[in-house]
Amino acid sequence: MLWLSVTGIFLNHTDDLDLAEAPLGSPVLLRAYGVDKVPATHIQVPSGQWLSQSGDYLYLDGERVSACYPGAFSVAPLQEDVWAVLCDLDILVLARSGQVLERLGASYGIPQPMTALGFCADDLCLKSGTYYYSLDLDNLRWTLLDEPDFSRLPIGEAPDLVLQHITDRWLSREVNWERLMLDLHAGRVFGLGPWLMDAVAILTIILCLSGLGIWLAGRKRR
Repeated sequence: MLWLSVTGIFLNHTDDLDLAEAPLGSPVLLRAYGVDKVPATHIQVPSGQWLSQSGDYLYLDGERVSACYPGAFSVAPLQEDVWAVLCDLDILVLARSGQVLERLGASYGIPQPMTALGFCADDLCLKSGTYYYSLDLDNLRWTLLDEPDFSRLPIGEAPDLVLQHITDRWLSREVNWERLMLDLHAGRVFGLGPWLMDAVAILTIILCLSGLGIWLAGRKRR
């Protein structure tokens, strides 16, 4: 009962305490959720900035800029300050400021599945399965290529500061104190599930029965 009461109080004040925005910082608690390291893929563009895909989002130098669902992820510079970013089924045209200028998906007729974005010689190039296409995003045209010399920006290891920003934002959404309180309140934590709530119920029954026994014993003595 104490367990339920304490967690219930916290849940009543999640907005006041900003629990939904407070990531779990304890390694022990994170391991209880199966989180050892936030999953992310990082690519550095020629300007030195880092684009990262983690969870359902795209990050620029650790700052969340757009939805970007898990799947194929690659980046191809279009200009010095504009990049084409492949996010699973979409191609984003992204400004250096983080503004999404355009989002092109399957509804535009772009060949699917999209595997990677890169360059074939000096032309923007899309890999789709085992096929390669030159892309003209301005006119939404693509041309099948025969055995092109395909190159792409490599996956890399982002600096610690970028990783920390992504970790904080990912955890505040996926594994935060509000979720912990909800799981504690419902008994869904540390893999105990319904057994924990069964134990609480049994202890409550024992307390009630022992209290009743003490009360009956006191009446008999009187």
